[in-house]
Amino acid sequence: MTEKKHKHKPGGTQEKRKKHGMSNNEEAASPTAEASPDEVGETGEPIEDEEDSEPAVTLISADEPAEVEESKEDEEVTFHPPTRDEILKRLLEKNEIILKLTRENADKNKQLNELKDKWLRSVAEFENYRKRTRKEWELLKQQSRTEVILEILNIVDDFERAFSVVVGADQAGFVDGVRLIYNSLVDVLGKLGVKEIDALRAPFDPGFHMAVGQLETSDVDSGHVAEIIQKGYLLDDVVIRPARVIVAK
Repeated sequence: MTEKKHKHKPGGTQEKRKKHGMSNNEEAASPTAEASPDEVGETGEPIEDEEDSEPAVTLISADEPAEVEESKEDEEVTFHPPTRDEILKRLLEKNEIILKLTRENADKNKQLNELKDKWLRSVAEFENYRKRTRKEWELLKQQSRTEVILEILNIVDDFERAFSVVVGADQAGFVDGVRLIYNSLVDVLGKLGVKEIDALRAPFDPGFHMAVGQLETSDVDSGHVAEIIQKGYLLDDVVIRPARVIVAK
C-alpha cells in the first residue's frame, strides 16, 4: 500500500504577519489587537492556519480494483442446461394442457351441434304447423261454404218443384219473374264454384250418385241412371251433395 501525506509548510504564519505589516514585537505589545476571523475559534482562542495544520492521511489500496471485479463475477448467474427429466416433465405438463383444451373444444362442438339440431327441428316443426294450419283453415272455409251452399240448394230445389206444378197461361208472367230470381241464384252459386253433377243416362258411380231405386226400362242401358230424384252438386270439383237417382235394370 502507498501512503500520501501533506507536509507542513514552514513559515506560513510569519508570512501572513508580514503581509499585514506587523512584526512579532508589535503583535505581542498590542494587547488590544484583535485576531482575524480565520485565526479565532469559537472559544475566542486563536487557531492555527490551515496550511500549518496537518491534514488526515488518505490511504489508497492498490488491491481494490481486483476486489470489485471479483464481486462482479460472483454476482453473475451461471446458466445450467435443463436435465432430461425436467424437459420430460415440461412436455407432460404441456400435453396435459393440450388434452384439456381439446376435450373442452369437443364438448363445445357437441353442445353447438345439439343446439343446431334443436333449431333445425324447431324450424321444421314450425313449417309443418304453418302448412297444417293453412290446410285446416282452407278446409274450414270449404266446410263453411258447403254448409251455406247446401242450404241455398234446398231453396233451388223448391223453385224447381214449383216450376213443375205451375199450370195455366195466366200465371206465365209470375212464373217468368220467379224464374229470373232462380237464374240469378244459380249464377251466384256458379261464381262460388258450384257445379251441377251431370247424372242422367250416365253410368252409375257411387262417388257421385246415390241410388234410391231401380227401374226396368229399355230406354236406358242397364246400370245407368234412368231418372234423377234430386240433383247433385260439386264445389271446386269436390262432391258436396251426391245426386239421388234411379238406376235402370
